[in-house]
Amino acid sequence: MMLQKINIEIIKQLADLMESLENEVYKDNLAPLHDHSVGQHVRHITEFYLCLLKGYETGMVNYDARERDLRIERDKGFALEVLENVTNRLDFYQHDRTLTLQSAFGLEQAMDISSSFFRELTYLIEHTIHHLAIIKIGLNEVYPTIHISSDFGVAHSTIKHRKMAEA
Repeated sequence: MMLQKINIEIIKQLADLMESLENEVYKDNLAPLHDHSVGQHVRHITEFYLCLLKGYETGMVNYDARERDLRIERDKGFALEVLENVTNRLDFYQHDRTLTLQSAFGLEQAMDISSSFFRELTYLIEHTIHHLAIIKIGLNEVYPTIHISSDFGVAHSTIKHRKMAEA
């Protein structure tokens, strides 16, 4: 399915960047990111995917109930293994299914919202790209010698628009 392929492509962009980083850079608290690390953003991205994959099996997705596994943000190798597992599982789940998205949005009681696996995959495309852009900003400011692709952290529609404007 196309949505899975797009998500996998974006995750692989992230994994490629991660592989080029020293573990110390991965864990470094970056001042432009309010002292958050690349690893913290990777954990956040990864755990959203893990919540969705769990939700595919249970019918209920709750991004607020993430595990917040600190190994993902501190150990680049472990994080890469988890991301590989995510991409393998995304490739496995080929069919849409109805889901209930549960979120409190800061309220005392959570709300149940009708959604679907494909709708949540669409959300995660935008969510992940947003965090990739943040990672890129932090790394460019603190580690300007690290090469990051110009398309890293850029929405597909923006890339398409840029190509059309150049033609």
